[in-house]
Amino acid sequence: MAQTIKQALSVREINGRGDFVRQMEVGAIDAEARTVQVAFSSETPVRQWYGMEILSHADGAVDMSRLNNFGANLMDHDWTDQVGVIESATIDADGMGRALIRFSRSARAQEIFQDVIDGIRKHVSVGYRVLEIVLTEQSEDGPDVYTVTSWLPYEISWVAVPADTTVGVGRSLAPGNPHVEPVQAQPQNPQQHTPTEGSRHMDPNTQNQPAHAAPQQIDTSAVRREGGDAERTRVSEILTMGETYGAHDLARSFIKDGKSVAEFQRALLDHVEKRQSRPVTEQTRDASVGLTDDEIRSYSFMRALRSLANPGDAKLRNEAAFEFDASRAAADRLGKQAQGIMVPPEVLARSLRSLNMGSNGQVGAGNTGAASVATNLMASAFIDMLINATTIMRLGRTLGGLVGNVDIPKKTARSQGYWVGEEADATAQEPDLGQISLSPKTVAAYTDISRKLMQQSSLDVEALVRADLAEAIGLAIDYAGYYGTGNNFQPLGIANTAGISAVPFVGEFPAYAEIVAMETAIASKNAAIGNLSYVLDAATKGAAKTTQKFPGTPTGATLWEPGDTMNGYRTEVTNQLAAGDVFFGNFADLIIAMWGGLDLMVDPYSLSKSGGVRVVVHQDVDFAVRRVESFALGRKPAV
Repeated sequence: MAQTIKQALSVREINGRGDFVRQMEVGAIDAEARTVQVAFSSETPVRQWYGMEILSHADGAVDMSRLNNFGANLMDHDWTDQVGVIESATIDADGMGRALIRFSRSARAQEIFQDVIDGIRKHVSVGYRVLEIVLTEQSEDGPDVYTVTSWLPYEISWVAVPADTTVGVGRSLAPGNPHVEPVQAQPQNPQQHTPTEGSRHMDPNTQNQPAHAAPQQIDTSAVRREGGDAERTRVSEILTMGETYGAHDLARSFIKDGKSVAEFQRALLDHVEKRQSRPVTEQTRDASVGLTDDEIRSYSFMRALRSLANPGDAKLRNEAAFEFDASRAAADRLGKQAQGIMVPPEVLARSLRSLNMGSNGQVGAGNTGAASVATNLMASAFIDMLINATTIMRLGRTLGGLVGNVDIPKKTARSQGYWVGEEADATAQEPDLGQISLSPKTVAAYTDISRKLMQQSSLDVEALVRADLAEAIGLAIDYAGYYGTGNNFQPLGIANTAGISAVPFVGEFPAYAEIVAMETAIASKNAAIGNLSYVLDAATKGAAKTTQKFPGTPTGATLWEPGDTMNGYRTEVTNQLAAGDVFFGNFADLIIAMWGGLDLMVDPYSLSKSGGVRVVVHQDVDFAVRRVESFALGRKPAV
């Protein structure tokens, strides 16, 4: 009976739970050609939900057509995040799959390629589909062993966290995939194969082997035995971590779903970070006012502005009654008094296109002109428009929709290691934790609207007004993020934060050695990780395009590199910066706090002669640098 059930396992059943991935390691790197050689697959056994699985690398077992047709090189198996292309792929005589990857010149790809060169990213993972599978050996007391006799690899990804580093160079699971555990195989002859069919996608990994080594032979009894040990270890480790960190329900869920220890560690980190961030004063309250989708869809900036511009017009006041009711609810929810009208957070977060299109994709009733909105900008949420108007918000880590003051924990000292005697105890030393406090700082900006534009009702005009407001307030936020003094009601910007690295420039514009010195200043403090970027003004960019890295040499290479990078890092350009200033750092360590709601006021007097109005906006913002070691500022010393 057991044999009949095992043989009934079908390709459709295996595919029904989604594809798998297998992980391998990086080989030779050619920085000039932007290529990397990788090993992407092997015959190392891996535990699947149906048993132990071995990928055959025999002649004809691997369909390489997808990889050798300019297959995709992705990040974390995300099909929307391509960073390169597979130039060639082969199955070698030693039972290993190898490929040559060429990186794109985009800023995203350059960032990943630099991490590969620096040895930070060492692991790749292959995505594939199983075409044929046979039952190699079955057991009553352990996992059965299957051999995939035909499979189709279709992409190779860069992955960050291996699930097990004890076998080869480790393994990694793509998010959401079933549990996979690697098992060390013993070199013996395999048992007789029993045919079955199957289909799926996985992730391989072993250390590099000699190019002409004999294919590895698998002892299936050892595979089955060690597979049982791996499962017991998985359950034990997850239960122990769940008990230690008070995540019992989370641990039980991951065990039940067959997920790996590494997946649980990632989920546990998120769980702990969310729990630690709860000291945020009042932040756990939802800032939204509870508007329904229909109510959000009917909200109009222009109705509110027309009424504010004509406070004595009862008809306009009646038309904007809903906007004023929502404003009062938002002000009460956010605990502050609106100077004009408070736009609720959920209105700011929803895109114009989604608000004005029905489920059938048609323009909603009463929204004249909605069909003419043709660009992503016009369809964006106000918050998206705000990000597009700034460089600092594109780079930093934004916390939106806040209520009340915010306290964020940060580590202020490291744990220490000690050499001890045979029976001596290590000196107790735990990391010191501090807090970064964020409190609302109100920024005001304005935009002018003509009399005729104010009379319009189309969605195009609604989007245009939102974009103008976002640009006005975005420029003010952007400047404060770099140069805010921390005094006179301003937030504290990066340039005035004590403890960041200062790199003096000799000339008006930096030389290559000075640009590299900024990277070195951060790297020497072990902070050269994460979202590293340069920020400079247009004049400095122009100088970088004509300044050679190594004057007097025939290379002709300039500071400004293909892909809009310098020194291999992403570079943003903004004229918000003082002439010649260059910022560099891990902008993920810059917290940009934004409190919910946007306060709109109308000034009907400044433009009264032309009949226009001035719209004044207020937004609460604050900045905090979590680690001063993560930033450097280069500039010419003051004369």
